[in-house]
Amino acid sequence: MELIVLSSPEFLHDEARLINELFAVGMKRFHLRKPNGSIAKYSKVLNAIDSCFRKQVVLHQHHELADTFAMERRHYPEALRLLQADMVADQKRRGIGLSTSIHKLEHANALSDFDYVFFSPVFNSISKLGYHGSLAPDFRLSKPKAAPAIIALGGVDVANIPLVRAMNFDGVAVLGAIWNKPGSPVNNFLSIQDSINKLKEHPVQTSAHD
Repeated sequence: MELIVLSSPEFLHDEARLINELFAVGMKRFHLRKPNGSIAKYSKVLNAIDSCFRKQVVLHQHHELADTFAMERRHYPEALRLLQADMVADQKRRGIGLSTSIHKLEHANALSDFDYVFFSPVFNSISKLGYHGSLAPDFRLSKPKAAPAIIALGGVDVANIPLVRAMNFDGVAVLGAIWNKPGSPVNNFLSIQDSINKLKEHPVQTSAHD
């Protein structure tokens, strides 16, 4: 079960140091998402992230910086994916890792060019007031073999990690549980990582692909 961390949508004090610390304690993939961030502010953060970690960073905006900083992945928010379909296909041919976002699970069936997709909201969002979960507790995910991995996003925290696994998602993406919960982002991450590791020690049977 994959664990992906999304940045705060706002630029934070000493943010690059926190990102480096998260990588140092085991974070495998980090999505840099600042919807209103300028290219100059993006560059400042990327410059301060240790070069050995940059290949694990995924850009949501200012994709042109990926080549500058030797980054191998790009994320296409839903609206951008629809506007830049030709660019997506070209980057797939070049071997660039791609991800995107969806809000209806059936849309995943047509997104085989992407390595994984974020589906949201699964639960009530921690970081967005009034952004309510769309799935029942007894929901079980089933998808065709051609579909990309589907990552649960929205309200995911330590308490509901077991439920996400029971729903058959391929992984979780966390934002508010890292940056908006009490405690340090590093300790919050470690708690979530520990919860996932405990589940890995007790595997359960999940439904097969359609």
